[in-house]
Amino acid sequence: MSIHIWDDVLNYPLIDTRKELSDSTMLLIESNPELIENIASNPNGFIFAPINIILFAVILLLGKLFLKYLKRYFKKLHIDDKQFKIEGREFAVWKLIRQVIYFLIFYACFQSLNINNNNIDFGNVLIYEFIRIGKFHVAVYHLFLVIVIIFIAKIILNFLGLYLLKRVSKRTNLDQGTEFVILQLAKYVIYTIAIIVILRSFGIGLELLLGGSAALLVGFGLGLQDIFKDFLSGLLLLFEGTTKVGDVIEISNYNGELNFVAIIKEINLRTTKVKTRDDKTLIVPNSILTHKSVNNWSFDTALTRFQIQISVHYNSDLDLVRQILIKCAQEHPKVKNTKPVFVRLMNFGNYGLELDLVFWAEQNFYIEIYKSEIRFAIEKEFRANGIKVPYPQSDVYIKNLGDHLTPPVVD
Repeated sequence: MSIHIWDDVLNYPLIDTRKELSDSTMLLIESNPELIENIASNPNGFIFAPINIILFAVILLLGKLFLKYLKRYFKKLHIDDKQFKIEGREFAVWKLIRQVIYFLIFYACFQSLNINNNNIDFGNVLIYEFIRIGKFHVAVYHLFLVIVIIFIAKIILNFLGLYLLKRVSKRTNLDQGTEFVILQLAKYVIYTIAIIVILRSFGIGLELLLGGSAALLVGFGLGLQDIFKDFLSGLLLLFEGTTKVGDVIEISNYNGELNFVAIIKEINLRTTKVKTRDDKTLIVPNSILTHKSVNNWSFDTALTRFQIQISVHYNSDLDLVRQILIKCAQEHPKVKNTKPVFVRLMNFGNYGLELDLVFWAEQNFYIEIYKSEIRFAIEKEFRANGIKVPYPQSDVYIKNLGDHLTPPVVD
């Protein structure tokens, strides 16, 4: 038994979408021999064989090698990191060239199918179905359709961002937080529409989507209550606008801290990313921001009143102490002298007089650093003026109990 390398191995049809000709068509061909050339030049379907896989691998390998040596050449010319601008946005030259080369590689792979197909039709390749169950089907064109739809969605979002940056924000003084909320909502709407279009192209009806959504909501209500609560809280944060990106917030008790302070970096549907004073990024559930007591430092006025608690010895000159405290606060560059700086005597404590230095400053993420600087200045002035800060101490009084406690005489 002889084996033909081309017919039995290299050109063995792994995928064959050609349709068999009917008996009436064969009779028509026999009576009109010139139709054979037309059928051969316009085949209905295509063959995908091992030779096509080999050619695909060779073309991809050559393309990779070409990209590798081209990048080395770009590095020698120092143009691999060059940028050019379109509508104010920067694009990498190398990235653009690489995408063009990948497109040429794809085109070469498609053209290589002609080695065992006569004038292959791109439409025949696109409509080839990998799977079909009723109306649901997955074909080759779905791969390209998904890429194109996602690409279009990203382009729309990019142009929306540029529009907000250049037009709306300049005319209406749109802040960073509001701009982020608009972009997030637009992203959810655009991607939801894109997903619906993709599913519809697969043959999935909206009735099935609505039924699945209802079942999903029931699952949320029964087993995923916390996640559903965070999801609704995310919608409230995005629509309400009381807490936005860039705001400095203070939570009464969270993450083991009594007064947890952080700046909002990103608001998503279920969680919010915040940055603490220690430069740590935390993922906070949205329900924390809607159900707990949250003080938004950036929501109302920029100026806020702060206090520094101090204790001094009972023998201290209170007038001098008050002058020193007010002077140290007023000399700090972050303290606003448009508001009065004053000192309150809060209590006669167990170890000394308890005072409260009150001053006004702008809400700042690093206000504790400024407080520390004022405390350093106060300590320096106290030391120069002989004012002592008390510390916990106890006085022990020994009562004379008489001669019966006289130690025994030792011989």
